[in-house]
Parts: sequence; C-alpha cells; structure tokens
Amino acid sequence: MPDMGFAGKQAADYLVQELKPILLFEAYSTHFPAQAVITREGLIEFLKCQLYGWKNPGGSGDLLILTGNAQPLSPEGQYVFSREVLDRVEAFGVREVYSLSGYLVEFRPPEKEPTVYAVATDPAFLSELKSRFALSTLEKGTVEGVQGLIVGEAALKGLRGACLLAETPGYSTPSGRPIVDAKASKALLKVLTAILGVEVNLSGLERQAALTEEFMERVAQLEQRVLEQVLKAGRPPKEKQYYV
Repeated sequence: MPDMGFAGKQAADYLVQELKPILLFEAYSTHFPAQAVITREGLIEFLKCQLYGWKNPGGSGDLLILTGNAQPLSPEGQYVFSREVLDRVEAFGVREVYSLSGYLVEFRPPEKEPTVYAVATDPAFLSELKSRFALSTLEKGTVEGVQGLIVGEAALKGLRGACLLAETPGYSTPSGRPIVDAKASKALLKVLTAILGVEVNLSGLERQAALTEEFMERVAQLEQRVLEQVLKAGRPPKEKQYYV
C-alpha cells in the first residue's frame, strides 16, 4: 500500500516485477478513496489491490505478495481490509506476515544507507530478526495504516509477523508531489529477501535510487538559487555616503 516515500509500495512492486508471480485475484473496496485513476494510455481504472502467488523453486517457502495503489481512508475501512486479507491468505497456509513501510526522518545524508527498523509480533521473533539480520528496533511510536494493522491482526490470529521500516526523508517535488525513495525500497528488499531466502537482482532499484538522488540534488540547488535571488531582491538599497 502507499506509504511514506512509497518505500514499501515500490519494494513490493519491484518484487512482483522480478519474480513474475501469478496474479491470484484483484480486489476493490468502497473504503478506498472515491476516485478513479487515468492511465498513460488515457484509460480509466478503479483503485485496487492485487494478490500474487509465487512458488519458490528453491523450496524454502512460497510467497504471497500483496500490493495496491490505495489504502482505505477510514480507520474502520483499514481494520476491515486487513482482516479480510488475512482471512483470505490463511486459506493458502500462510505462517508469517511481513509488511514494508518508510520511516520518516528529517534528513538522511546522500551517502548514508537507510537504517532498517523492525517491529514484530513477539519478543522471540524480534530477537531472532535483530541477531540474524542486524536490524534496529523502535521503542516508541506508531505504524500507521494497513502496514501496522495487518501485522497486529496477524498476531491476534496466532501468526508470526513483522513490519520492516526504512528511513526516508519523504522526498517530494517543489509542487509537493511525492517521489519514490528507491534507496529506502532497496534497503527493505535487501533485508526481506535475506529473511525469506529469496534471490532478487536489485540493480534496477540501484539505478532508480541514483536518479532520485541526482534529481533531489538539482532541486536543492535550484531552491538555494531562488532563495538567494529572493534575499537579494529584498535587500534595501545602500545609503549613499557623503564625505566633507
């Protein structure tokens, strides 16, 4: 589902792109925003979520991958959606549930790899994740939306689960349009694929991350020039000095 920096959303979509799983079903909801999307081809389609199935040729565990282009708007809708998804996937024998999301930070140096945090359904599972995959933990805060609720609901059903969150400054264009933080998505997938024992080529995300960093650097330079021009234009004229 869409999240901060679209970190989790892009990670899930990239996983679908690389693994090429089978589309099991599409779902629509009256809890989604009341709008339709116009595609690049000039067509119109409803907001939806999709569930894919992938059989692991290595035999270490098959995957169900849920992705969507919207989240339910209301808290009631998010609870209903999370419960219905878990009811559906339990029929496939799901044992563990992972959600992916961005974790908002004020600033992340361009050269720094995003820190990935983990919150889990039980102490033993969290300890295992921390020791095996060098994950950081959060001691307070909340995980908003379906990303948090679906793991919480998994715990109520007796399933193990964890939410992985990667640091993101929440990039946006000067007009306020959100930009995908591919670097955070890559950090999430590096951890998730290691946990699941799945090999995925992340070079595509690396290229996208480099382009994003370059774009944001240009935006920062442009903003700095505009600020300097505004400050220069707003300066009062220097007083003339007369000497006797």
